[in-house]
Amino acid sequence: MSSVVKAKCPQCKTEVAVEEEESSQPVSCSSCQTTFVPAAVIAESNRRFEIGMYVVMLLIGIGLVGYMAMTGNLKPKPDAPPPPQAAEMDTVPE
Repeated sequence: MSSVVKAKCPQCKTEVAVEEEESSQPVSCSSCQTTFVPAAVIAESNRRFEIGMYVVMLLIGIGLVGYMAMTGNLKPKPDAPPPPQAAEMDTVPE
């Protein structure tokens, strides 16, 4: 049992459904009679989506660095001094 994939015609944007095994074979669009390969159309769509996600992640990162620079949180906080050891602590006699 194979799954059905849907690809949009590059000319008229009509969805064409084909079996997954046959997605590498040329298909003709029923409305505009354009012949195209659904696997190539799907790969191009996935590439555009992936590039878009990288651009969004880059913008979020730049925004976060800009926010940290404006609020003064860009520099790392200094380390806290180590807690005093038991032998160094002053004890009050009772």
